[in-house]
Amino acid sequence: MGMPPRIGPRKPVRLFLAEWRDSRGLTQQQLADRLETSDVTVSRWETGKRKPDDDVKAAIAWVLGIELVDLYRHPNQPSADALLRGAPAETVDQAIRVITAMRGAR
Repeated sequence: MGMPPRIGPRKPVRLFLAEWRDSRGLTQQQLADRLETSDVTVSRWETGKRKPDDDVKAAIAWVLGIELVDLYRHPNQPSADALLRGAPAETVDQAIRVITAMRGAR
């Protein structure tokens, strides 16, 4: 009988802040100015040295013109909404069931 799987900390959730900022043609300084913070702070968020709190994430998303949830995907990766747009109702229902099951498995 083999060893049970190691249980440890979860992999941290990644924010695609730099990718979204680049996709909008903004420098770290320009984003910082719009958020009334410093480019050093933006750099620390982008490198993962610091984590923005939920209010700051909401402000970042607003400045970038995206939904908060979009910060968790690469700008070149289509959103679930985009992937399911125009799909038959059965496909959308099945996708919702899968997502719901995955969220419950956390």
